[in-house]
Amino acid sequence: PRGYRPDASPINELSEDSKALLFWRDEENDKCFSDWKIKVEAHKSDDGKDDCSEESAAIYNVHRFAIALGLKKSGYFEALLQSDCYRENSDCVSTVKLPEKVAKQFPDFLDYLYAQPLESNFVINFENWESMKYLADYFLVPRLTEAVAEFIEEDIMNYFNLDHMEKYISVFHRDISDDMSRRILPQAVRVCAQMFLSIEIDSPLLMSIPPAMFRAIMRGLSWDDNQETLLHTCSLLAAYLERNVEDRVVFDFCCDVSIEPKLFCLDVREDATIEVVLTWYRLMAKRELNGPFEYADLCHRNIELVFINLADITCEYLRSKTPSIEMMEKIVRDAPNDVVAKAVRLSLDEARRP
Repeated sequence: PRGYRPDASPINELSEDSKALLFWRDEENDKCFSDWKIKVEAHKSDDGKDDCSEESAAIYNVHRFAIALGLKKSGYFEALLQSDCYRENSDCVSTVKLPEKVAKQFPDFLDYLYAQPLESNFVINFENWESMKYLADYFLVPRLTEAVAEFIEEDIMNYFNLDHMEKYISVFHRDISDDMSRRILPQAVRVCAQMFLSIEIDSPLLMSIPPAMFRAIMRGLSWDDNQETLLHTCSLLAAYLERNVEDRVVFDFCCDVSIEPKLFCLDVREDATIEVVLTWYRLMAKRELNGPFEYADLCHRNIELVFINLADITCEYLRSKTPSIEMMEKIVRDAPNDVVAKAVRLSLDEARRP
């Protein structure tokens, strides 16, 4: 329903037993028996070309069995510890350079490797999932990659968390060929379609949705006769189109959707209805599509049908009520002259009737 806000994703915490296994955190005393060190150097740029100062480096005392063995082992460290480089490394230190944002989450990465398998996924949360995905790819930890995907799926599908959806869409749409992108984006489409009425017109989420995904969401909608549903759908469609009016594919698709028979079955007496109509007029003016139409293809036939719907609603609105001066100024400013003239003429004809 519109305005629905699900409960926040649950925050799971490691049990005391799992916390007791985080041996790397015992570095402040002499009982951690560490046999390897990882030096993490943080750099500010994503390409890693800038220099890493000593101040930005952190050293972690770890254990080879935890990072290179077991179900959650790191393929990176497994290969490193089996190589000649390891046997020749008398300092027992490996140095890695990571983006600053990712480096800050390295302790969480170690917690994941050390924690009990049944609880290790609890380390992942909305604040660190992107860095954890990066670290899983960098250090070759397929179990962590799967755990991140499961966390996102649960956040999307079980908790319908639209507040997080913008982040997921913006990250995964950067590379739609990525395996996790192909897994997550279709689920995001389904949830956005289910929760369409909860998406606000001015929300960053709406504007973050790429055109192809928006088309898929619109195709997944279920139309009904509820006025609030129809009005909100029309308003979202117009708001999205307003941000993408120069995109021919988006414009054509929105016009195609808008000939859906129920879409413009709005209450013509409501000011909110005419506001949506005026938005469409402004968009058509930007595309210089105020008619008449001389196009034979289906796309422009749909545009013509949208224009006819808009004109009919405008006329019915002016016939059904006396608008405020402010609203009339908007109509005169945004509606095509011939539509306004027709509406005034119809109103005068009705007034003359006995």
